[in-house]
Amino acid sequence: MILCDEFYFEITFTGAKSEIKRIAKFLKSGGLEEFFDFDDSYISYDDAYFDANEEEETWLTLSNDDYGIEIDELDADELLEVLCRAAKNLHVSGSLYDINDEEYDFISKAGDSYQIDKRKEALFNEDEDLAQDDEDDEMEE
Repeated sequence: MILCDEFYFEITFTGAKSEIKRIAKFLKSGGLEEFFDFDDSYISYDDAYFDANEEEETWLTLSNDDYGIEIDELDADELLEVLCRAAKNLHVSGSLYDINDEEYDFISKAGDSYQIDKRKEALFNEDEDLAQDDEDDEMEE
């Protein structure tokens, strides 16, 4: 999906504090600079982040708080490929959208270096749930 004019995002990374530290370092060191000008103010940490030990689960949210970033165009798939590879050990989910309300909701499960469309994930889970219901009905008969 190609996003144009103004770019908005809200992305949440969830996992061990040590992994959250790694993704924060990646972001702050310019890991996304090829896509847009990054600012540290886009990062918000879980309230418990600073008190958590290295293996406790915590989260980090990356958001531009509805202040659009001017772009000519941005390939959402390319951005997410880089981001999800960097956050491979974290659960990542979020939305990317532009001023024209073109929106892409995605999820990348911990251990995966790729992302999928949340709508496709929801449909896949519905199909699994329906198949399980059919199995349950067969067992009751």
